[in-house]
Amino acid sequence: MAVTDLLRHKIESAIGECEAHILRIEGAAVRLESCFPLSAESFKALSDEQVAVLDQFIYRFTKLQDAVGARLFPALAVLVIGDDEPRPFLDTLNRLEKAGALESLETWQTLRALRNSLAHEYPESVDQCSDTLNILFTDWEQLRSIFFTARQYFTERILPLLSQSGDVDEAGI
Repeated sequence: MAVTDLLRHKIESAIGECEAHILRIEGAAVRLESCFPLSAESFKALSDEQVAVLDQFIYRFTKLQDAVGARLFPALAVLVIGDDEPRPFLDTLNRLEKAGALESLETWQTLRALRNSLAHEYPESVDQCSDTLNILFTDWEQLRSIFFTARQYFTERILPLLSQSGDVDEAGI
């Protein structure tokens, strides 16, 4: 299997995983809509079923961010940058943003900080956790948009080049 075929398979696999996470997040969001915005009191009063759906929402958000950051972006970056040399993740993100495959590095970093905040707060600090969950519930769609931008970049800019020549270099993208 050629390197570009392997990368294409990795990207398409990551896209499929991301799409599955998005479907689950959307379903959880619909079921949680009446619970938001949360206060410390309403957070403590959630039913076991609501907590389970909230846990699914958080879990799928985390998994979506992992799939985009650890699977989709690195494989896409190899095709965008033109090599697979190890580089700091921030450099990879900067290159993807410059190429148009990442709409906003700042938004990615904000969502990452939000996720890290949840990991350290949930469920210890009810006030902070409810505030963070309110932000996550309203802003998770930014992560979906980041994914859609990367998927569209792959579909519209990379796939046609792979179909034409089988080889992609940085100048061709």
